[in-house]
Amino acid sequence: EAIVIMETARRDVLINRKPHDVRKTQEAASAKSVYERIGGEGGIANFVEQMYEKATADVRTKSFFEKNKAKVSVHKKQLVSFLAKLFGGPSSYELSDVRAAHYTLNLSDYHFDCLLDIFSSVFKEMGVKPRDQQDAIQLLQPIRADVTTGYTVRMEMARKNVEKGKDQLFKRLGASEGITQLVEMWFNIAKSDARLKDAIGDSIDKMKAGATIFLVELLGGPKAYKGRSLGEIHRSIDINDYHFDALIGDLSRALLGAGHPDNLIDEVMVTVEPVRAEVLEKVRAAMDSVLMRDGKSLLERFGGDMDLETAVEGMYDKAVEDSRVRFHFEKAKAKQRQVRRKMYQYICGQFGGPQQYDNSQLRPTHYNMNITDYHFDVILNLFMNVSKEMGVSGETLMDVQVILNRSRADITTGCTVRMELSKKKNAQDGMDQLFQRLGGLDGVMAMVDRLYECVGVDKRVSNFFEGAKTHAIKRSVTDFLIMTLGGPAEYRGRSIEDSHAVIQITDYHFDCYMQNAGRAMRDVGAEQDAVDEVTVVLEPLRKQVLARHYKENS
Repeated sequence: EAIVIMETARRDVLINRKPHDVRKTQEAASAKSVYERIGGEGGIANFVEQMYEKATADVRTKSFFEKNKAKVSVHKKQLVSFLAKLFGGPSSYELSDVRAAHYTLNLSDYHFDCLLDIFSSVFKEMGVKPRDQQDAIQLLQPIRADVTTGYTVRMEMARKNVEKGKDQLFKRLGASEGITQLVEMWFNIAKSDARLKDAIGDSIDKMKAGATIFLVELLGGPKAYKGRSLGEIHRSIDINDYHFDALIGDLSRALLGAGHPDNLIDEVMVTVEPVRAEVLEKVRAAMDSVLMRDGKSLLERFGGDMDLETAVEGMYDKAVEDSRVRFHFEKAKAKQRQVRRKMYQYICGQFGGPQQYDNSQLRPTHYNMNITDYHFDVILNLFMNVSKEMGVSGETLMDVQVILNRSRADITTGCTVRMELSKKKNAQDGMDQLFQRLGGLDGVMAMVDRLYECVGVDKRVSNFFEGAKTHAIKRSVTDFLIMTLGGPAEYRGRSIEDSHAVIQITDYHFDCYMQNAGRAMRDVGAEQDAVDEVTVVLEPLRKQVLARHYKENS
């Protein structure tokens, strides 16, 4: 109790721990929001008009923006209101609505990157300063998860089902006969699709026989396709992403018309989507021009191998000291050297240098780590800051941001999918079901006992759980967890913010505590699904637990 009382004096004792920088204070006071810097409401309205024009002309995004005039008008108004809010201006738009509005759309990370590319080009044409462009794009990045999560979760679940064996997919579609009927429906829809008339036209009937054989094999049937490669077939056809999106959309409609359930349709989409890269090989090659400017690769423009290695080292050094991501980077020296080397090898290949890293390992390596978009953005910003300090040009930094963001999905998908599925299960089953699956009152109390054994020997956080106060804290935490996880207890202690306001705790300590909580649950017999569901319940408490820390560190 004495220690708790003394902790309340910490802020007064350490009042001068940070030197007061008058210049920085003045700069902060006079700083303008991105909303003001790009011209306020008028500037944003102008931006949306130009962006919409480009998005409806760009084959990569056209299918999402091509709507009737009434819908376009409504969408533009919503977009102006959304951007005004995001960029720090006056707006009644609720940012929490973004996920619900995009959840059922098939917007992937690829499409989001395409939109950012369009945003950047419009900013340049409007004469927005490079720093202001970068700040605007940085504000847009955290919205990525809200825009793409629906698609990511559906496709990842479908991919997992397909991995169990395509033979099951083949049978559920009705085998060869069912797929042949499906292709018949698909091509009938495609014939009347105005989006495909200019590109495919009368040749659509000639494509049907080959498409049937190919699709039967692709969806798990017998191997019978002996035709040319898809790249060869489509080289003479002026087909692009827009046309492919139209074909995929028509196939989805045919599957729906045939009475197939949503999860089966998603599995077909997951299986067919990789065909896009082969069909559009010439188009995609041209779109990677961001790697080459004035005959130089991004690696060369960055400064070459040595500069890239220096940037990765600098970023890693900063990450180990940054409480937001320290948990993921604090490792033994030998392991650190290994991770640093792999990061350098991966980025080198992405920047146009020699391929030294097996890109197919990126997703499985990160799948079971709890790396979110928040963590990804922190690391990206650290890398960008180090690169800027090294003198890398603004234009090159914009390209660096585009290229590195392409790896986001592979790194964050595992966590995104597990957390989203757990959130849905909690909502559907109710918290009382989760409480029972954890073993009820006895199970949760056993978990808390094991948790305090774990934190007591964890040098990273053990100092927070020492002394006479430990017993009282443990009792209070037990009541809180029983109540939070759906059990019959009523927590009567202080608010989360107040009880942690006197403790010097950061994201790093919270991450360590959550790791110990997961370990404790597994040790007392909880399944991984239940651990994920508890994580979904407890993770939102981070903002309350760290309220003082976040306030002091802006």
